[in-house]
Amino acid sequence: MLTWEEDVDAHALRRQGWSISAIARHLGHDRKTVRAYLNGERVSGYRRQPPDAFMPFLEYCRQRLSDDPHLWATTLFDEVVELGYAGGYSTFTRALRRYKARPHCEPCRASSGRDVAIIAHPPGEEIQFDWVELPDPPAEWGVGANAHLLVGALAHSGRWRAALAEAETFPHLVQAIDAVLRRLGGTARRWRFDRMGTVCHPPTGRILPTFAAVAKYYGAGVDICPPRRGNHKGVVEKANHSAAQRWWRTVPDGISIEAGQNGVDKLAVQMDSRKRKLDGASTTVAALAEAELLLDLPTRPFPAELEQIRVVSPQGLVSFAGCRRTSERGPGKISVKQAHATVRR
Repeated sequence: MLTWEEDVDAHALRRQGWSISAIARHLGHDRKTVRAYLNGERVSGYRRQPPDAFMPFLEYCRQRLSDDPHLWATTLFDEVVELGYAGGYSTFTRALRRYKARPHCEPCRASSGRDVAIIAHPPGEEIQFDWVELPDPPAEWGVGANAHLLVGALAHSGRWRAALAEAETFPHLVQAIDAVLRRLGGTARRWRFDRMGTVCHPPTGRILPTFAAVAKYYGAGVDICPPRRGNHKGVVEKANHSAAQRWWRTVPDGISIEAGQNGVDKLAVQMDSRKRKLDGASTTVAALAEAELLLDLPTRPFPAELEQIRVVSPQGLVSFAGCRRTSERGPGKISVKQAHATVRR
């Protein structure tokens, strides 16, 4: 950009017969810049603004936020990046605010003054579990009005993994816990739950004998949150929020349950790159998780028996645990059970 003084000098020298190249050398600017000012294409004192990279995606963002006003900006950012947006996340969020792309929602105004619990979590000490009920799953899943996702989060690092289940019964809980632990690569020394009826007696918080056997099998202690103290497991609740907002809201209709599990696994691995501060030093969730030193898992899952009702196809096939298996029965409903990943009639 030329200053007013340089602009005046350039016009004066041009009237004196100087070439554009000579004027550019004299002023220390590019020839194309000098030519643009001499031709009146640019005005001194005003820097030319680059085209806004957000504009081609503005209508898409407005439509997405109109359909789902509570969609996270991070989720929307992931979508527009796949569509070709080249800007950064902070530039993207500024553009959302500048163009007022998100509809106003009065109940979503930020609250202040809420007490929080600050709890020390040594590495490898605690993993927090919680169910997430996901509304309106694909009809092909056959799970009813809600899908069920068990999320397990390491309290120290924040690394989390999740497993889809068809229900929240005791066998499904045990199966999902084993799946989450194997995705994490081990177990922490203690497990934390809220007062779910498959783990403890809700009024007293006393662990059930059936679940005590599970904890002893994996060599972990069990902690139950005090009543009305949700902040004691805030790490897993934040992971729940991420799974619901960044994965579930983007799940298309007609997707298989196996593809859905692959999608939440992909998100969980992606979230390991989140930035963290430890004693003033910058690090990541993945780096903190490497220092967790988790306990080894038993070779085989806990011997819980899982029974499900399945429909036999006209070809004599049964869909169960992500596989299609042969049945000796004809078309109709049968009961299949799973114990140590085997299926029997």
